[in-house]
Amino acid sequence: MSPLVEQPAAALEGAGAAARIEAAPLGEGPGGPAAAPPGRACSNCGTVLIGPYCSECGQRHHDHPVHSLWHFMQEATEDMTHADSHVWQSLSALMLRPGFLTREFLAGRRARYLSPVRLYLVVSVLFFVIAGLDSRFFSPAAAVAGAATVSRPAVLAKTGADHNTCSILDAQLRGDGRWLAGFAPRVRHGCLAMTANRGVERFQLAWENNAERAMFLFLPLLALMMKPLYLHPRRYYVEHLLFFVHNHAFLFVVLGLRIVLGMITASGAVLGPVDLALSLYVLMYLYLSMRRMYGQSARRTFFKMTLLGFGYLCIGGIVASATFLYTYLTM
Repeated sequence: MSPLVEQPAAALEGAGAAARIEAAPLGEGPGGPAAAPPGRACSNCGTVLIGPYCSECGQRHHDHPVHSLWHFMQEATEDMTHADSHVWQSLSALMLRPGFLTREFLAGRRARYLSPVRLYLVVSVLFFVIAGLDSRFFSPAAAVAGAATVSRPAVLAKTGADHNTCSILDAQLRGDGRWLAGFAPRVRHGCLAMTANRGVERFQLAWENNAERAMFLFLPLLALMMKPLYLHPRRYYVEHLLFFVHNHAFLFVVLGLRIVLGMITASGAVLGPVDLALSLYVLMYLYLSMRRMYGQSARRTFFKMTLLGFGYLCIGGIVASATFLYTYLTM
């Protein structure tokens, strides 16, 4: 082989060896353990890094591992806020531009905003946390938790009456003779659990947890209801589902802010005008969202929004009742 051919081959072989050394995971080399230059290779897969993120596995490079609580909190905050303000851009567009995020996602312009599912999960988790705090400390259920202050004879008398009520309910179901009789043991157990110490509070907490899960059934049912409303032009089911995901995320933000305001003040002079303004804004938002998402006339959009509101109440009532019954039977 001529020197002219050998020289490039040798150069390529040397470059390949150097790349393999750089790409080796930290603490390893071609001949065994060796210290790779820090910040040059991905700690997860060993791929040579070009930027802050690995082109192979997507892991972000860090100059040093987590050593302190403060550093850990910084990393967690950065992950939650996505470092480049994706959360804030998504929230501002969600609250102020009805239908915008859904259209942007369907058009393929997705890099600047959180994905619909991630946005929905973040907002819904925060909402149920706020709702749980409100129901626990600012509702009559909190007073139920203080029932232990009642005198012991009164508690015993109430317990006996409650047990008698549960027994009557159990007997009525068993005497029905049909399919309801099979639920009698669970109904009695749920009744006794409700009347036990802090039973109402435990039921409320369980219902809130189940309601959060029921939303994942509620949204697909609503999206299915939209199919006959938009037959021409043809729309995919996922388009309707994304529409409801974004609009429900909006509702969670609005309701969460209203709950926080209710925790701060109970003044009717403040909450009355706020409730009116929020109700009008929600109606206007949903109308504009449907109009911009589906591009139909104002009359058609208003008519379909009315049908949607009626269907929303019906499906919402069914899902809420089923959630209540499931929570009661599984206490």
